[in-house]
Amino acid sequence: MQPQSPAALRRKVRRLTFVCLALWLAVTLVPVALARSGWTWGPWPVDFWMAAQGGVLAYLLIVCVYAWLVNRWERQAGCLSFEVPPAQDN
Repeated sequence: MQPQSPAALRRKVRRLTFVCLALWLAVTLVPVALARSGWTWGPWPVDFWMAAQGGVLAYLLIVCVYAWLVNRWERQAGCLSFEVPPAQDN
């Protein structure tokens, strides 16, 4: 695998960020849209489970996948996906 330029890595991470934000928005709004649907999975109401437990687990999964992918891409590229500001020594 050939090394990526820092600009290419930043574009890749930015694209992943937008995908994660879209997933976050979907996880937030889908339970609201299904709140009165009455869907059940066995004896459990799906809309209640999604609002009470599924949202939190989905947010955690989004953060973990984001961190894992960005760390992996940074290791492969040999550079950071962000610019470190210069030290401000006074």
